[in-house]
Amino acid sequence: MASDLPMAYLDYADALNFSSQRTADDLAWANANLTPVNEGPWGGVPAVRVFYIGINTAGERIKLSQISSFWRYEPSSVQLAISGDDTSRHQSYYIVGKPEAVVIVRVELGPSMPGILIERPKGSQPVQSTGLIDGKDFYFRESDGYWSLSVGGTDVVERPDWYYEEEHDTPDELSEEAVYSLIAKGAALLRGGTPTMAVEQ
Repeated sequence: MASDLPMAYLDYADALNFSSQRTADDLAWANANLTPVNEGPWGGVPAVRVFYIGINTAGERIKLSQISSFWRYEPSSVQLAISGDDTSRHQSYYIVGKPEAVVIVRVELGPSMPGILIERPKGSQPVQSTGLIDGKDFYFRESDGYWSLSVGGTDVVERPDWYYEEEHDTPDELSEEAVYSLIAKGAALLRGGTPTMAVEQ
């Protein structure tokens, strides 16, 4: 997999220095421009202060007007089966590392759209994106020529308030621009009163 660091930072020591400097710059910018959010506690892991920094399409740090639940910080965890007859039940166990006074979460955003915050798409088969449409969480997914958009609900992936799915005719993997266009199309359908569909399981 290709590195996402600039070509000038492919050396490990340089990459570490680049990451350390970026973290320091993020913290300085956050302290000057943002109010931290208290997240947690999680089990035996104490709460931490978190700065959520938006990164716009030009690579600039910006304030986030809202935070999707998909972007919220949680410490690393493992899922272990609960002993007993029902092996489908799991318990989260959080991995406790060095306690941090403050955490920085960088959210790389797609283009600005009225009432919509979009995280840049990730993955391939499926391509996925998350964010907010009119203040409600959304989950976008595309795979094998079908795309879907889930919006709102207590579980936006499994039990959304609104769901839409459609086949598309793009022969190759979707570009970022195509993903943004489909999310905007889905938002327009939602806002226009298109009835929800049954969620495909």
